[in-house]
Amino acid sequence: MQDRIFTLGLSVEAVSLYLILHDLEFHDMPLKRENIEPRWNAPPQALEHALDELAMHQVVQDKSDPLTLNPQEAWTPSRSA
Repeated sequence: MQDRIFTLGLSVEAVSLYLILHDLEFHDMPLKRENIEPRWNAPPQALEHALDELAMHQVVQDKSDPLTLNPQEAWTPSRSA
């Protein structure tokens, strides 16, 4: 896991989604909604917002299914971070 995720100024939901994605990747599971949703315990709209936030900060390549995590060098912090 890249500890830098905690310094980007992201919401709790976006960091939580990153942790789920990292765990799936660690276990060689595709980063697909069918694998994410059973692990997500917030409302579906919170998942969409978290995904938008990760895409906006270049943590994920885009919102395609399956998702692709970018290397931390590509990540962009929020303006308040």
